[in-house]
Amino acid sequence: MTQPTASPPPGDADILLSATDVAVRFGGLKAVDGVSLDVRRGEIVGVIGPNGAGKTTFFQALSGFVRPTSGAVRFAGRRIDRLSPEDICRLGLTRTFQIVEVFPSLTVRETLTAAALVRLPLAAARAAAEEAAAQVRLSAKLDLTCRQLTLPDQKALEIGKAVATGPQMILLDEVMAGLRPSEADEVVGLIRELRGRGITFVVVEHIMDVIMRLSDRIVVIGAGRKIDEGAPGDVVRNPKVIEIYLGEEFELA
Repeated sequence: MTQPTASPPPGDADILLSATDVAVRFGGLKAVDGVSLDVRRGEIVGVIGPNGAGKTTFFQALSGFVRPTSGAVRFAGRRIDRLSPEDICRLGLTRTFQIVEVFPSLTVRETLTAAALVRLPLAAARAAAEEAAAQVRLSAKLDLTCRQLTLPDQKALEIGKAVATGPQMILLDEVMAGLRPSEADEVVGLIRELRGRGITFVVVEHIMDVIMRLSDRIVVIGAGRKIDEGAPGDVVRNPKVIEIYLGEEFELA
């Protein structure tokens, strides 16, 4: 397992994403309560926590789908928490969704081309679609419709849509959900390959074996607050994390 590095100090030139005291309120509900997170270029950071802890809302705040009530989000040195999701995507920060979002009648080629159009004219978007398909191992299925894809291929397409936008960072929201262990292993390998191509990842995931193997660093969110952050092996031994999420000490392989 790759040994994680310590959280980077403020002002570190390697920091790609910096969230500072981010809070999101819906009426009287505080869904995210002052969460801070720095992510270096090239990292894979895992985010875990119970259902309803605020993980997806935090992702929405990072990617522009929800405007933070307070706090700040910076990407590549630029403040982005008042930008639209489209503008944030064009800057190089994109996300996937828990539920695969596809148009069943469109082909893989058309779907990836549509994603690439966020930053490119049509001819270049078509070329980017083919490149993205190759990176997520869907080149042989470019002319299949989305309804013809298996669930693992739909998951790969969800990642492929993000890749087609030309990202520096992808926020992955439970992309392994519904997959068998062998299929999840394929996605782990794919994420590592994409990291090798220069993409940074923040990954929300409930499958502990996957998140332990994949992450350089893990952040734990509970009741909207950051509970812990650090090396995977250290985080899962934290009594508070065991109490609110794991239920019993995670057995390391």
